[in-house]
Amino acid sequence: MIPVLDASVFVAAVSPTEAHHEAARRLYESHPRDCAYDVPSLFRLEVLAALARRGEPDELLDAVDALVRGPRFHVRPVDAALLEHAAAVVRTARLRAYDAVYAALALEQDAALFTLDDDLARRLALAYPQARVVTAPPVAP
Repeated sequence: MIPVLDASVFVAAVSPTEAHHEAARRLYESHPRDCAYDVPSLFRLEVLAALARRGEPDELLDAVDALVRGPRFHVRPVDAALLEHAAAVVRTARLRAYDAVYAALALEQDAALFTLDDDLARRLALAYPQARVVTAPPVAP
């Protein structure tokens, strides 16, 4: 199955100034480069907004935008069915709205969710024991 990538992982992976940059990079790169990630259609907007709000240069925004539009990301529409599932996830797992969209997509696809968000991982695991959440791989000795 194609894993779902949380936007915050990608943002941290491409931003060296981000506190969790190394962990995010390891997590992002733990999935083979020739394989795609599933992402909801709001992923591109979420990534660009996070970088733009930090004042990242236009050159970085352009490069990231091109990368996000590339074959590494399989964009899934945020349609009525996904929003209904996300609403159920919000009620059950008590997640934030965007987190619920990523969680619902992963649950629908029976795929792993790659995230660094400990709260998301904990709440999702408690509410949906069948959910697979992947966090940063350990640092090699």
